[in-house]
Amino acid sequence: MVKIADTLVEAMQARSDDIGRACDSGRRRALARLAACVAAPACLLPPSRAAFADDVARATFGAARRVVVLDWDLTEIVLSLGLVPVGVARPLWYRKLNSVPPLPAQVVDTGLLFQPNFEVLHALRPDLIIVTNWHEMLRPQLEKIAPTLSVTLYQSGVDVFTSVREQTLRLGVALGRKAQADALLARLDGTLAHCARRLANAPATRRAPVFLLRPLDGRHVTVYGARSLFGSVAGKLGLRNAWRGSTDIQGMAQTDLAELASAPDARAILNGAPLPGVAGDLADSPLWRGLPFVAGGKLATTTAIAPTGGPMSAMRFADALTDVLMEAQS
Repeated sequence: MVKIADTLVEAMQARSDDIGRACDSGRRRALARLAACVAAPACLLPPSRAAFADDVARATFGAARRVVVLDWDLTEIVLSLGLVPVGVARPLWYRKLNSVPPLPAQVVDTGLLFQPNFEVLHALRPDLIIVTNWHEMLRPQLEKIAPTLSVTLYQSGVDVFTSVREQTLRLGVALGRKAQADALLARLDGTLAHCARRLANAPATRRAPVFLLRPLDGRHVTVYGARSLFGSVAGKLGLRNAWRGSTDIQGMAQTDLAELASAPDARAILNGAPLPGVAGDLADSPLWRGLPFVAGGKLATTTAIAPTGGPMSAMRFADALTDVLMEAQS
């Protein structure tokens, strides 16, 4: 686990145009490494949906004002609820990966994602520490500093969009900000409805299945399946996901280019422009150039957006996806 953050640092290379790749590959490799280090994997299992309501009822921290968050997606949600944390894990990474809502400059760096600086945490005197289920091995130490709330965004058998909605509401209740959570989710629903209405005026665009992709190198891509945050958003806009292969708990998969030839009528949307080196490798690849959506001019690119974020990331992707599809229609 000592090298978990190093993977992310190397992947990001302090480049804003590396957002998608760092989030897709570096962060997911970090989580995989963490899981491999756990001697008792049962502690990482998400809470059952049956226990969800009871957990919310017990975990209320409405008076908490000095909150520390050790996850970037949860940082996005907490900020979206109108609460600025006193500390988060590696603020620079949040600003590069999620970025919206913006993280104020005064927020303290609490250390690595899965290796927080406990001296800094003590000095911050938090009322509450918010973590993911991937932090369970740290919970005994964290509980000595402040009450600790674990939030699970990725659950087996639950699409990410549904889980994000549930956990946003859960955080709203726990932080005494249910009204803000309700307003945020209403805004999300309104954005999706607006984008769906826009795309309803482009029936040809809606008929074609869509690959949602992020190139990793000249031969491999990350695919966002129907259960991913992006895939769920696309589905709610009336789009069909072209990927029919298996996916991980985040609804994503990494595959080679040959697998993308399975849907000859599909178009493709890239989450952010490929890095210059990757773009060059793709341009030189006969396999890439021969894919139906490339050869047929049915390829478009959105702004790079964190594919594992909260409601704000979902709204940003809905707007970006709708914009590029409407441009393609015109």
